[in-house]
Amino acid sequence: MKLCCTFFFIVFLAIPLALQAQSKPKKGIWPFKINRFDKEGRHHGRWKLYLSDNTTLLRNGRFKHGQERGKWRYYYPDGSIRKIEYHNPNSKEFLVKLFHDNGELEKQGMARVVETERVIHYYWFGTWEVYNRAGQLTHTEYYERGNEIKLDLSSRD
Repeated sequence: MKLCCTFFFIVFLAIPLALQAQSKPKKGIWPFKINRFDKEGRHHGRWKLYLSDNTTLLRNGRFKHGQERGKWRYYYPDGSIRKIEYHNPNSKEFLVKLFHDNGELEKQGMARVVETERVIHYYWFGTWEVYNRAGQLTHTEYYERGNEIKLDLSSRD
């Protein structure tokens, strides 16, 4: 009886190992797998998006039941940082930082997402700070619904 139980115990352990060896490798282990969906089919957890070559990372961040959360990083093709977005829970508005290809801050300001039945609009709004390639503030820009508004500061006589 003892020999029979030992045999079934070994077989019970060997079958999952054999099946695992035949399957494709997973990206991470549960609960740290990437590019997952929740029960309703919404993005959930860590997401990494690559170019079609599957090696060049374009975007990296977290979803919580279809909503972007926390820090999202976007990359240049060489792997250096292009943009960072900071998403807060229950808000369609978020901070955006764009970077020059040398790693210095290029622009920063607020953006928002507005969803309708037909389209999703992503646009900048409010005051944005603009920096040169050395990282020094050069000027500010003002946006309404994604369009830069030129302010005429000259006095009228």
